[in-house]
Amino acid sequence: MKFFAPWCRACKALEPKYKQVAADERYKTLPVVFAQLDVSHNKEFIKSLGILALPCMQFYAGPLGLVENFPCGPSKVPILKRKLAEFVNANVDPNTRELHFKKVSNNDVEASPEKQVKLIGEMVLTPEQLKVLREIPYFADFTDEEFDDLLSKATLQTFDAGNLIMRQGMEGNMFYVIDSGEVEIFQKSGYEDPMTTPSNYLGTQINTLTTNNYFGERALITREPRAASIRTSKPTRCFAFHKDNIPSSSVLSGKKEATEERLRQLDVKYGVDAALFDDVMTSQMKTISVANQNRGSVNTPRPILGVDVEEEEAAYIPGKQEENITGKQDVLSLLVRFRLIRQAARCFEHIVRTQPRWGDPGETRRRSILVSKLTPAQQEEFRDVFKMIDVTRDGNISVLELKQVMESIGSEKTEEELYDMINKANPAVDGNTEITLDKFMGVMAEAEFYYLFTDTFNALDKYNSGFVRAADLDRVLCGMRDLISDDRMSIIDVEDKEMLVDYEQFSKMLLGASL
Repeated sequence: MKFFAPWCRACKALEPKYKQVAADERYKTLPVVFAQLDVSHNKEFIKSLGILALPCMQFYAGPLGLVENFPCGPSKVPILKRKLAEFVNANVDPNTRELHFKKVSNNDVEASPEKQVKLIGEMVLTPEQLKVLREIPYFADFTDEEFDDLLSKATLQTFDAGNLIMRQGMEGNMFYVIDSGEVEIFQKSGYEDPMTTPSNYLGTQINTLTTNNYFGERALITREPRAASIRTSKPTRCFAFHKDNIPSSSVLSGKKEATEERLRQLDVKYGVDAALFDDVMTSQMKTISVANQNRGSVNTPRPILGVDVEEEEAAYIPGKQEENITGKQDVLSLLVRFRLIRQAARCFEHIVRTQPRWGDPGETRRRSILVSKLTPAQQEEFRDVFKMIDVTRDGNISVLELKQVMESIGSEKTEEELYDMINKANPAVDGNTEITLDKFMGVMAEAEFYYLFTDTFNALDKYNSGFVRAADLDRVLCGMRDLISDDRMSIIDVEDKEMLVDYEQFSKMLLGASL
């Protein structure tokens, strides 16, 4: 199945090549069906299939379901042909020229619990695959119900050779089990010179993992950023499990503490000296903090009264003159405050639409980092908004206070909707009806940056399709795409810059949120 957009140059260039492949005489007598789907009027459906870039190819094999999913520009046609040949060889009997994967009848399914079909996505697991997953130490103690529920929420992900699955220093939410292929583990020392080290440098290779091995567990267990980068060395297929879907009885859920022995094993696997890691991070943060206090930096750009200028010259200091403006300043301040309140309302709309996991420790840390990326002026403005909404001055925003603000800007909400908003902002308290300043700042920072990205990218989306050219994203980001990655890979890191990228998912990736 090919997914495309009619205005996409890469899709147009791929079209005749795809038709040529589909018309190949070798496939005419085989049980292979070629099809394509236009993104026009199918935007939400295509996004629900996990397609992040266009044009994209997906292979389906009867009861096995989805077995391949990869972006495919015109330059990747040789890869398409190779994957198609492998797909046919693996699923078509050369003698009968019919599909030969095992079909499971209803009688077999109902015969006994041991013969019941287990699925990951739309793929039927073989007994060998099921045995491997069941014997993973982190899954071994699950009840049958917990294990089956976990499998029902897992996904199957495929990677080409050289794909970056995770990058050191990024937040981690996924646990992977290798079904086929091979990955390499790389780690930076922390002493690289940021001015001379290439942005795509991953560090020293410290380990290699093959079929039936697993990775990604350390970040989930320790709730720390990824300790290493992992890249495929050959075409690889993995079973992927999201942390939120893992039962709380497992240390992978982040809700149960691991033993010291387990942590030592993880440090050895990923080449981590925890003490050194903490020391380096602490040292770097202290250096940055001290440097930011230097006069003339972005935090203190103005001259200091009595040091840089005499008091009689103070009237001519930029910013000092502004204090003498009264009437116009009051009007402008009122308009600015009104804009910020609208931002707060937009922020809560963002909560309702995205259904974020605000109570997750990793998410809390990620949002605190986003807050630190706000300028001092933005942070002060958001605090002012909080104070403006917090009429009772008790340090919390109540449902009633939020309702009054939403109504004042014409965005009326029921009390049930507002309760739901606040509970999502701070679900740590059961039946919570208030939001604290810290939670408010985190929510505001999340929405501020998300809408900054999506509004910018939306201006490039002429057809309102939800996709824009990779070249346009690359240009907007000023060539910084190699610094951007999540647990999968940078979705604009493609050879063909005419390919289209789902910019809403890309914006989430920039913020470190799960896709």
